[in-house]
Amino acid sequence: MKKLLSVIVFFFGAFLNGYAQNDNYRKELLNLADVSRLPMYRSGTMEQLSSYDRTGGNDDGFSGKYSAIRKEPEGLVMADLKGPGVVNRIWTPTPEVDTVKFYFDGEKTPRISIPFIHLFSGKQHPFVAPLSGSQLGGYYCYLPIPYQKSLKIIYTGKNLRFHQVQYRTLQENEQMGTFTPSLLDQHKDAFEKVRAAWGHQTSPLQLYGDKIKSQKVNLVLRKGAEETLFKLKKGGRIVGIELGAGSDLLQAYQKVLLSARWDNEQKNALELPLHNFFGFAFGKPAMQSMLLGADRNKLYSYLPMPVDRSAELKLKYDKGKAGDPDEILISGTIYYTNDKRDAATEGKLYAQARRQYNIPSAVPHLIANVRGRGHYIGTILQTQGLEEGSTYYFEGDDRAFIDGKLRLHGTGSEDYFNGGWYAVTDKWDKGFSLPIHGALAYDLMTSRTGGYRFYLADKLNFNDSLRLTIEHQPEDKTNVKTDYTSVGLFYADKPQFENSEIRIDDQITKLPERHKLTPQGMVYSLYWLATADYQEPSIVFGLKPSDSWTAKIDIDAVPVAQVSLQGLDNGRYKVYVEHGKTPQGSPFSLWQRSSQISGWIPTNIEIPDQGAKTVYAGEIEITDELKTITLRKRPADVASVRVFSFIFEKIEEKK
Repeated sequence: MKKLLSVIVFFFGAFLNGYAQNDNYRKELLNLADVSRLPMYRSGTMEQLSSYDRTGGNDDGFSGKYSAIRKEPEGLVMADLKGPGVVNRIWTPTPEVDTVKFYFDGEKTPRISIPFIHLFSGKQHPFVAPLSGSQLGGYYCYLPIPYQKSLKIIYTGKNLRFHQVQYRTLQENEQMGTFTPSLLDQHKDAFEKVRAAWGHQTSPLQLYGDKIKSQKVNLVLRKGAEETLFKLKKGGRIVGIELGAGSDLLQAYQKVLLSARWDNEQKNALELPLHNFFGFAFGKPAMQSMLLGADRNKLYSYLPMPVDRSAELKLKYDKGKAGDPDEILISGTIYYTNDKRDAATEGKLYAQARRQYNIPSAVPHLIANVRGRGHYIGTILQTQGLEEGSTYYFEGDDRAFIDGKLRLHGTGSEDYFNGGWYAVTDKWDKGFSLPIHGALAYDLMTSRTGGYRFYLADKLNFNDSLRLTIEHQPEDKTNVKTDYTSVGLFYADKPQFENSEIRIDDQITKLPERHKLTPQGMVYSLYWLATADYQEPSIVFGLKPSDSWTAKIDIDAVPVAQVSLQGLDNGRYKVYVEHGKTPQGSPFSLWQRSSQISGWIPTNIEIPDQGAKTVYAGEIEITDELKTITLRKRPADVASVRVFSFIFEKIEEKK
């Protein structure tokens, strides 16, 4: 009887354990959809395996030297993890058709065996969209893959190249068992919630049901004045901020300061320009994530802000210039509930905002430096290169030190944001927003880019400290001049005050602002039968005379190619053209629509073959309506013009 009772107890315990593990997997899926869970602490250790160059160089996957833990007869070992644990994220910009195999708990036969690229197609069950996909040059998988005893991932191809595998160890109360392809089917309703949240089909505000309350905002913000946006006088949580993006507010870039204070703490929890918090970049709305962002209609935040006793949000209009409006009308809605913070299980929201202009030596940019207990949930990074026509600084690696140990080391800046291959068409080549990551901008001419990434199921939990940095150079010994602006978002058990002023233009000696448009970054339109032949590092534009009526519309000068200057800020610029020799060269001139900028620039002067000569062309005015220049030829000439670059030197306004 005792033996029978023991067997019954054993099986009942196993049943309960299996039920708990199944429920934990459901919670892991819901972490990807339910932003109300963001403040919740959790245990375990987050780590990452990647192909980064162990010598500090830039061979982060190009040769594949560091892309595998070891080589076995079956292939290259990407990961060999001991459980219990869960893989939260897999990323690569270089998937191939060779097979990737997942061996769980020491099994001899892989439970998963598919072409590596199918891991990210979004169509191969269970690796389906939106948790698996590709965009901006990067291929990502956020499907939680738990393992109880172990997980070995083997790639059967010859060269694995770039990759990152992020995973978390699990304590007993968080264990999820071992992955099976049917897990997603067992939690189909949870997955559908992920699909709806990532597809913007549901609002995060719906998570709070009938608990949610709202307060309309209508205030006039005057120069030099500070106004309270919202105030809670008891415990609760702010769950949504929606502000109308009126023209005055859109034009008041970095002139309005947002601050927040929780529970009468000595210093502010948030203290940064309003536009930076909502993901503006280079003066424009740039981020439309499911959590936080802005467009031409509104600024929105659905980051939960739980407090114990009180909360206050304030706005201050304190950086206006003489021509700015005397007042800005702020309207919108603040959403909140009366559910105060559970101090045992939740942290409070804090932000660290920083700007570092032209760091003098090869020192990484510091995004976050946190002490205490908590978890990191988001990075917004805006980067302005100070070396014309180059975004070489984006070769830098991210590094996360958790509780004093380096646990995550990336393979390149756009890789950190789940992208890949900057300056390549249809890769990391423009601003593009996805649910939890994206590019804020990319423009090679103005040396600008930036990205954002939010951590949901993969949030970086820490017990004592977290330090997150990103290099601004491909190798530690190389310095690339860069202007960094970042916002790091996290939940913690106590205030963090390591901010630095972002609006420092009046405190620094700025480098001359020059922008270089090379063939690699050109977007152009050709006139009728014109041609463009890319001959690295130049482009040759050509156009022959024609009897067609289309060639006789312009009497004095025939357009050959119109080049977009969309990335240039409005203002006045000096223009230079770097041109070279061709076998059939002819004079050319630069125009801005119907206005001639330059005289006729001769190409029959002494220029070495494939060499370049830089000449001053004139001045142009860039406005919202005028964002192009045109290269023209004389009607009777055979045009063959070799262009290496156009250079634009900003003419500073006199104060």
